[in-house]
Amino acid sequence: MKNKGMKLLLILIILTTTLLSPFKVKAETNYVKIETFIRQLVQAMKLDVDSTVKEPYIDAALKAGILKTDEFTDYEGYITTTDAAVLLNRADEYLNKSSLDEKLYKAVLENRISDIKQIPKEKRGDVAKVVAKGIIKGYSNGKYIQNRSFKGNEYFTKTDAKVTLIRLMNPSKRAKLSPDGQLIRTTNLPKNADKYEYILECFPNSFYEKKFNYQRTKYNYKPKELINYASPIKVIGAMNDLTVIDGKMIYLDDWTDKLRLNLTTRLNVDYSTIEKNNTWLNSLSSTYYLFGRADLDKPLFDDIKEYIAFVKKNKVKIESEIISVEPSTLYNATLYYMRVYAKFKVTSPNFDKIKRDIIFYNYVSDTQPLKNGVWMECVFDVAISTRNGSSDGRDYAVRTENIIVYED
Repeated sequence: MKNKGMKLLLILIILTTTLLSPFKVKAETNYVKIETFIRQLVQAMKLDVDSTVKEPYIDAALKAGILKTDEFTDYEGYITTTDAAVLLNRADEYLNKSSLDEKLYKAVLENRISDIKQIPKEKRGDVAKVVAKGIIKGYSNGKYIQNRSFKGNEYFTKTDAKVTLIRLMNPSKRAKLSPDGQLIRTTNLPKNADKYEYILECFPNSFYEKKFNYQRTKYNYKPKELINYASPIKVIGAMNDLTVIDGKMIYLDDWTDKLRLNLTTRLNVDYSTIEKNNTWLNSLSSTYYLFGRADLDKPLFDDIKEYIAFVKKNKVKIESEIISVEPSTLYNATLYYMRVYAKFKVTSPNFDKIKRDIIFYNYVSDTQPLKNGVWMECVFDVAISTRNGSSDGRDYAVRTENIIVYED
């Protein structure tokens, strides 16, 4: 019985090994070796190759500056996505010698690669450049998330190599990015895609298809675009008094940052720390228009201080998980508006009595009422304006109004 048991165990081990081995080999051979990728790169670039030397493709890559001496210790190992990105960027600079828009590069490096800190510092520049050039797209982090993961430590697959080499050699095949470094999509577009300069990969169609405020307004005359309103695609044409250079409103980034800070502050509240060092008060007040005179700014500060006392008294906590402000949605409807997605929740032991006033400048909705301790997902438009009649745009700030959520 003992021998039969041993034989049965051996048979099971052999069967298991036989069955699993092909899958393991298949998975491993899906990756690209360093030497193989360098060869494919040299061939795609049509570099001169000296067949008389021991390692002709490596030699060609070294001569062209695509590869650095002693960069790899073992060319038989699999190449990582980070190392492939470094080689691809050098190859692109060798081939195209085109300058990359500095603003786009900076936006990608600082804001659009969620795991950039996992990449060695000396390689981050090359990684950001191949992303900014649309040679490597990275991976989605989910709906409404305005950055993508790069997964630089993972091995490059055969498909990765094939696709990126096509993009390297054919710039028209590269992924398209917005001016602030977000991935653009060109398929499965919203019904009103013609109202926007571009449509982002991370935002669903429902985000874009919500009505603009001028579409909700009842006019007693037929409104005309650029006179009574302006959709995002034409909003620049309505900026007669603002600073527009080369078709771009130069203070748009400032507006976006103020709006993001405003909502990040309003939707992150902790009664136990809200008064500490006046940090919350100063952060929030900086996002609204300030006259710079104590007597004129006093009403705003009084409102904020009253809210702080309200939060402490009712032990209010608000936390946000996602706040996505998208500048390409800017439109005009008397005021300028920008569209926002926010995911947040509020809690308070007195919730039912105070829920209308629980968010600074309120939350108003007939379709998505606030619930205690429940995550809310909302899309809404926030106004940007100024009290300076001769403003060129630099002092525009968030308008003091409620968060209003419409059904459509």
